Amino acid sequence: MDRINLLASLCEGSECVCDVGCDHAYVVVKALLDYNCKRGIAADLNVGPLSSAEETIKNKNLLDRIDIILSDGFKAISKDFDTAVLAGMGGNLIKDILSDSLDKIKDKKLILEPNNDQMVVRKFLMESGFRIIDEYAISENGKYYEIIVAKKGDITYTENELKFGPVLLKKKPEAFISYYNRKMDLLMRVIDTTMDPLTKMQKQKEINDITSAIK
Repeated sequence: MDRINLLASLCEGSECVCDVGCDHAYVVVKALLDYNCKRGIAADLNVGPLSSAEETIKNKNLLDRIDIILSDGFKAISKDFDTAVLAGMGGNLIKDILSDSLDKIKDKKLILEPNNDQMVVRKFLMESGFRIIDEYAISENGKYYEIIVAKKGDITYTENELKFGPVLLKKKPEAFISYYNRKMDLLMRVIDTTMDPLTKMQKQKEINDITSAIK
C-alpha cells in the first residue's frame, strides 16, 4: 500500500477528515472515495496548494463534500471534524500546529506523518494527554516514512519508545528494520573514519540503541 493510500485508509469511517497542510488534497479525496468517510476539510496556509487541492476535489466531483479553507493550522477551521491528518511536514511544525489548537484536537483521532523529529511529536503527544494507538513504517521512492496514529489517553513512554516508537518496537516492520540497518552502517563509517573519541563513543551508543530496538 502506498503512502497516500495508507494515510487515507487510517481515516476509514470518519464523519469528517480535516487534512491540515493538504497540498493537492489527495489524502482527503481518497478517504472519501475509497474509505467511507462522509465529509472532508482541505486546509493549507498557502493559496498555491489550495488551488491545486480545489482542482483535485473538483475533478473528483467532491466540491459539495469537502470544504477548502485557507488556514494557519487549525486556526481558521470552525467546522467540526473527528479525524485530523498532518502529513509531510517537520515534527517540530506538527507539534507547534497541534499545540496552538489543543482545544480543537484534544478529542480527535490524529494521523501524523512527521518527515523528521518523530521523537518530538511522540513526546508532545504523551505530555498532552494522547496515547499512540498505532504506528506504521513504509519506504516509498527511496524515502522512509513513519506514521503515528493517536487518540486521547494518558500513558508514559520510555526514552526508547519515544525515540523509535512504542508500536514500531513491537511490530518491527520490514521498512523500519531496513532503515535502521542502513543508519547503523552510516554510523559505523563515522566511527571508522573519525579520530575524536567523544564522537566515537556517541555513535557507538546510537548503534547500541538501534541494535536493541531492531533485534
